[in-house]
Amino acid sequence: MKKSIHCVLALLLTFTPWLAQAALNVVTSTEDIAALTLAIGGDAVKVKPLTRGTADPHFAQAKPSMIREVYQADLLVVVGAELEVGWMPALLQSARNDKVQPGNPGYLDLSTAVTLLDKPSGAVTRDMGDVHAAGNPHYWLDPNNGVLMARGIAQRLAQLDSAHAKDFERALASFEQQAQVKIATWKTALAPLAGKAVMSYHTSFVYLANAFGFRIAAQVEPKPGISPSAAYLTQLIARIKEQQIGVLIMEPYYEQRSAKYLSEHTGVRVAVLPQSVGATEQIKTYFDLFDAIVAALKNTGAV
Repeated sequence: MKKSIHCVLALLLTFTPWLAQAALNVVTSTEDIAALTLAIGGDAVKVKPLTRGTADPHFAQAKPSMIREVYQADLLVVVGAELEVGWMPALLQSARNDKVQPGNPGYLDLSTAVTLLDKPSGAVTRDMGDVHAAGNPHYWLDPNNGVLMARGIAQRLAQLDSAHAKDFERALASFEQQAQVKIATWKTALAPLAGKAVMSYHTSFVYLANAFGFRIAAQVEPKPGISPSAAYLTQLIARIKEQQIGVLIMEPYYEQRSAKYLSEHTGVRVAVLPQSVGATEQIKTYFDLFDAIVAALKNTGAV
């Protein structure tokens, strides 16, 4: 009997370190956040994004598989600023996981880690289109914000898993060093755009413009989320010529008929830019995303 007890104790002692080091289950609303979490968490985390980089994260739907992931999560990380407002509240309610409810340590809204642009000055109504009261939620498209996001993730991971806090700190330091070098390289590559007027399809790229010194002079959409009419496209043709706009940038999931029409009538170059990690099979990391954005702009002759 004593021998059996000793054997059980030995087994428990053998497996206790493994149990203590079990990876945190992290669920993220987008692949961008998943990539950043993996860069900081390494082997100490298991990460599952709820949406793919090939789709518009505004319009995801709460599926049973997503509910299961959130139910099992130790940490849920979201873009916030109402990006997921159409589906995340229902998902949280259905998952019934107290750990990842807003206000608890297992819920991290990364929009609180950055300064949001395009905050409306007055009341927001549906007549204004897809406008977010908190500000523009596409802040990950500024790599400087990516550093702030990584810091927020590192801090929360350390709070939930103090045993790996030093590992997260080292990973963050490495990420910041790489980002500093990369940002300088991207700025050099995009220097020809500095100070230039650029058109975008949606309001997504204001952070990219802010980071690299160009200006979004107009959008193809008359209001965010509203498709352009023929009359509005005619107005845009005049604006492109008047302001000498040379480049139109847009995400791959928007219709391209309007951009083609504007290009045919003005000569404006159309650059379809990946907006997220996972937008193509080659974009696996946060740094890959901006490498691909720069490459897309170069391929169209924009820079």
